[in-house]
Amino acid sequence: MIDAPVVSIHIPPALRALADGREEVTASGDTVGEALQALEHVYPALAGRILGRNGQLQPSVDVYLGAVSIRACDGIATPIGGEEVISIVPRTTRVVAGEISVG
Repeated sequence: MIDAPVVSIHIPPALRALADGREEVTASGDTVGEALQALEHVYPALAGRILGRNGQLQPSVDVYLGAVSIRACDGIATPIGGEEVISIVPRTTRVVAGEISVG
């Protein structure tokens, strides 16, 4: 049996209190989604903040594998190669001319 790749996951300041104050943690998974599920298993307070109940990425965050947004790849099904870094980045919400935009 081949073990799933182990990745470093960078936790943004806004979510660190939910991950025991940690800036970076490790998790394993063959896909980004599996690694994020493993993260939520270890830190249950993060559940629902990154992945929704449907298992999809929450609209309030962007997730990068290396320097590439997983939204530009296969989403949470994006495969993990070797030693990579996953970064969780909260999306900003702003009001422009009375309309709310997320970006």
